[in-house]
Amino acid sequence: MTVGLVIVSHSTQLAKGVAELAAQMAHGQVAILPAGGSSDESGDDILGTSADRIVQAIQEADSGSGVLVLLDMGSAILSAETALDFLDEEQRQHVQLSYAPLVEGAISAALEASLGHTLAAVRQAAEQTGQIEQLLRLKPVTPVEDTENTTNVPVDAIGVEQPLSVQPDETHTAQFTITNSAGLHARPASLFVQTVARFHAKITIERNGRFSEVTGLMSLLSLSIRQGETITVYASGPEAGVALAALRELVEANFYEPVQIETVTKNVPPPSPTVLAPAKKSSSSQGSTSWYGTPTSTGAALGSALLYTPSALQLEHIERHPILPAQIVDEQQRLRDALQRTSMELEQLAHDARQYVGKDAAIFSAQALMLGDPQLLNDALTYITHNTCDAASALADVAERHAAILAQLEDPLFAARATDVRDAASRAIAHLRPQGETLQQQLRDIKEPVILIAPDLTPSDTALLRPDMVVGICTVQGGPTAHAAILARALGIPALAGVPEELLQAIHAGQEVGLDADKGVIYTRIAPKLRKELTRRIMEQQHAQEERKARARQAAEPLVLDGQRILLLANVGGKVEAEAAREWQAEGIGLLRTEFLLANTAQLPDEAEQRQRYIQVFRAFMGDQKASKGPIVVRTLDAGADKPMPALQALLGSTPEANPALGVRGIRIHLAHQELLEQQLRALLLAAADTGCELHIMCPMITTVTELRTVRAIFARVHNELRQQQGNIPTHVPLGIMVEVPAAAIMAPELAEEADFFSIGSNDLTQYTLACDRTNTALSALYNSMEPAVLRLIRQVAHIGRLADKPVAVCGEMASDPMLAALLVGLGVTELSMTPNALPNVRASLTRHTLAAMTELAERAIAMHTAADVKMLCEQVLAS
Repeated sequence: MTVGLVIVSHSTQLAKGVAELAAQMAHGQVAILPAGGSSDESGDDILGTSADRIVQAIQEADSGSGVLVLLDMGSAILSAETALDFLDEEQRQHVQLSYAPLVEGAISAALEASLGHTLAAVRQAAEQTGQIEQLLRLKPVTPVEDTENTTNVPVDAIGVEQPLSVQPDETHTAQFTITNSAGLHARPASLFVQTVARFHAKITIERNGRFSEVTGLMSLLSLSIRQGETITVYASGPEAGVALAALRELVEANFYEPVQIETVTKNVPPPSPTVLAPAKKSSSSQGSTSWYGTPTSTGAALGSALLYTPSALQLEHIERHPILPAQIVDEQQRLRDALQRTSMELEQLAHDARQYVGKDAAIFSAQALMLGDPQLLNDALTYITHNTCDAASALADVAERHAAILAQLEDPLFAARATDVRDAASRAIAHLRPQGETLQQQLRDIKEPVILIAPDLTPSDTALLRPDMVVGICTVQGGPTAHAAILARALGIPALAGVPEELLQAIHAGQEVGLDADKGVIYTRIAPKLRKELTRRIMEQQHAQEERKARARQAAEPLVLDGQRILLLANVGGKVEAEAAREWQAEGIGLLRTEFLLANTAQLPDEAEQRQRYIQVFRAFMGDQKASKGPIVVRTLDAGADKPMPALQALLGSTPEANPALGVRGIRIHLAHQELLEQQLRALLLAAADTGCELHIMCPMITTVTELRTVRAIFARVHNELRQQQGNIPTHVPLGIMVEVPAAAIMAPELAEEADFFSIGSNDLTQYTLACDRTNTALSALYNSMEPAVLRLIRQVAHIGRLADKPVAVCGEMASDPMLAALLVGLGVTELSMTPNALPNVRASLTRHTLAAMTELAERAIAMHTAADVKMLCEQVLAS
């Protein structure tokens, strides 16, 4: 039994139309009755509302689980309330009136009801579809009295606004402007969700008056957040502050994508709607027969036609198999197992595909997140219980409804993600209902160059394609924003979408075809002159590809300026960022923040868990290499009063400090609780032995020589003990410090006698030098790393490092700025560590100038009186 819906409108036709539309979402599983209009003395329908019609509709819709009545306006309220008076007391207790938006509310309520959720949950889903301003004006007609147990029932339908429970005084808030070229599409949205999952915090996003709690990937995608839009993020819970800080860092790093994604050669067409204009029919010209479509990946190709039927199951055609009530628990476990197994397969596919499609392989990680979405799982589990059916049909039905919601989004990029939901779900269903050998085997067995022609392709299909064998793609469905098209572009395979369906019948397997994806044409009969032209362009493509490979190899070469080696490293905070660092050709990791260990736990992880987490990050950066591709500089735990984390409360207590930035933080925690430092050092050394990485360790917030000597003694003892226990522990692991406080910069000569290297944390050094809280927006004008006082301290540390033959790095935000990076190198810094996506621009900036020119610039800069003078000087010199 499900909650019934009654649609009350002044118009009979409108009520019927809304009921019909909502019924499509419920697939016949919810009683949805129209109660629109009234009637005159002759019995003809007229505009108005009728209490009698409402009573009749309520009685027909009530199956025992309650009825939600949705109203349009005015007298509908009075008529509905009158109708309630005609009901008996027992039935009246199970009927609620709602002033949710009629169309959107009915659709959302129908979806929620079809999943077997309670009346309170159905009403909440309906009312969440209203704009925030509207709901502030409209109080519920009847109070929500949820006497049923809904604590374990997911009530947030994806893509709907959250109830008005977000109170600024109870939460942390922040505003972020999204700069990604395509907005929060699947890859950055996946990173957003993964970051949220690391913290004990409830995260809610507001975009243009729509609210959505980030419970999974689909809830975020459904907001269609585009480039340039500013979103408000609300965070509540024990780790709200650090969660927002981590999200801010992710957004400011542009989700490790270029700030402006430029067209790569000629192979990335501009985004266009997935729904394509009707393709032109075949025509004959100069002896060639041509068919037209829309380019999704440009280029030219010649090859034999391979007709292919997509392997993905059609979710709406999955037959429902009934089960016995006693089988429900087992069937639910089968569902969990299938989803988990498929998610692992997708993550492995992402790992395998990364070597030939780069960061676009994250498409499959996004699909894994879709299958791990709590909303999807809970809805499918509820569906099994409510309908006593098998896991495969439950997943098919629920996934199709989730996909349908995404498909209705206005932005074609986000609407195209519906294909990913269906593709991922079909993979899981294949584990629940084995289909034998799939058609994908055709793609694995291709022995000669072909042009693939199909109704459509899924991302799973496209991932199997080898560019040396599949030289072109033509599909009837799809578009430039589909993930299959994105993968085709990443693979460099010319492709068209939107070709006429008649092409599938007009062509035969093995027939020679030509493809001009620049012009959007596939040729099924090729004249000699056209064949010659296509062959010439194919040769040009191959030459351009070789040039791109050569440039990529050059980008990976060491950067040497006037004989001085400059190391370009990446700042990372976990496995995903480590992978991004590798993809952006970082020469090493200059800062690994180990706070990620405490991101999603209320207890401190033990040595074994830490070791495994470090191994994952190290291997994510090293890739398939068995030896390190560069140094991995790990910062010991940098948390405390300024970064409170539940796992540390047992040690530090929960009493807030008056000046947290000046309190018990960084290395001060480890010196007060040395067993924590020993545990972390052991885990790091063992992980380095397991992976063969070049491990460097540095300590944050070192202020005095005594602190450093104490840390070095602890490290020496731990290192010696492990070396005695097992021989593969690295012989030498450099131990350095973060230079973050002016005292460390002033004492740099003495500290250089103890430290193996310096890494300047320019964010904190600026904060402490200027006595300026960098999180205080009221002081944003004062917080400026270009202040001459800050630059002089940096030069002093760099000078001492050079005299002591100790490397000096900068790992703060200054290193990510191409202009400031040149200034830092001029000051004597030899290593720069930055957000991964900043690496190409910083490298390009440094290669445009000589070391002598940058040194002269730095000498002039430290003689300036103000930050504004420094900025003007840098702009004048570096732009010339």
